[in-house]
Amino acid sequence: MNPEVLQLVIRAAEETNPSRRVPIDVQRGAEAPLFGSQGVLDSMALVQFIVEVETALEDHTGTSIVLASERAMSRRRSPFASIGSLVEYIEELFTEAPTA
Repeated sequence: MNPEVLQLVIRAAEETNPSRRVPIDVQRGAEAPLFGSQGVLDSMALVQFIVEVETALEDHTGTSIVLASERAMSRRRSPFASIGSLVEYIEELFTEAPTA
C-alpha cells in the first residue's frame, strides 16, 4: 500500500472530521471503517468525503480521477468500506490512468 496515498486519504479524513457527528477513526489507519455495516459515513457523507479525496489527489498529483463510478459501485467488495480499501482502489485507478 502506497504510504503517500494512505496519508493523503487520512489527512482528508482528519480535515473533514470536525464537521462530522461521528468522526472517521483515523487512529486505525488503513483499517478505519468508512462505509457499510461497520462504517461511520452515511451515503451523503461518503459523497462529500469522496469529493474531498478526489480534490486532494488532483492537487497533489495533478491527475484527476473519479472514485465514485459504476465500476466502483458494482464491485463485490466496496472500495469505500475502509481507508485501506479506498487506497487500494485509488492505486488501481492511478495504475490505469493515462499519463500526461
